[in-house]
Parts: sequence; C-alpha cells; structure tokens
Amino acid sequence: MVPTRQTGIAYQVRYGIHIVEDAPKHGRGVRPVEWTKCSVQFEGGGQLPDGSYYLYTDEGKVLQLRATDGKWHCLAAAA
Repeated sequence: MVPTRQTGIAYQVRYGIHIVEDAPKHGRGVRPVEWTKCSVQFEGGGQLPDGSYYLYTDEGKVLQLRATDGKWHCLAAAA
C-alpha cells in the first residue's frame, strides 16, 4: 500500500474488504461511487497515518483507501 501522494514510502499490510453487491437493476444507470468500511493492519504493528492510499492486491487490483481518525474506508466504484 502506498500513499496517493508520491512519498517513496510503501507499507506492507493485511486488509479485509467486504463489498456487498446490490441486486442488478434494470436500465443503463451506473451505480454511484461509494466508500465502504474496511480494515487495514500494518504488518509492523502500530497505526498508519490518516490519509489516502492505493492498495495493490496480490490479484493485480488497485484499490483506493482512506483513513480518518484510524477508521478505514475503501472506494467501491461501479464495475
């Protein structure tokens, strides 16, 4: 995981993201972008600074996360 602003710092983390998919809806509308709760644990212990981050998963996905007051949220965009 790396901060969205280039700092040259990368963090090794464990994460948990559970995104509940809505039932398909008729029409061509696109689901709005929403922030979903998630959990992030720094491998070295302690807490990561509040801010915005990119999480590069082992599956090759890139997710955007943000931390505010130690609470984590993941950006769930329409696929």
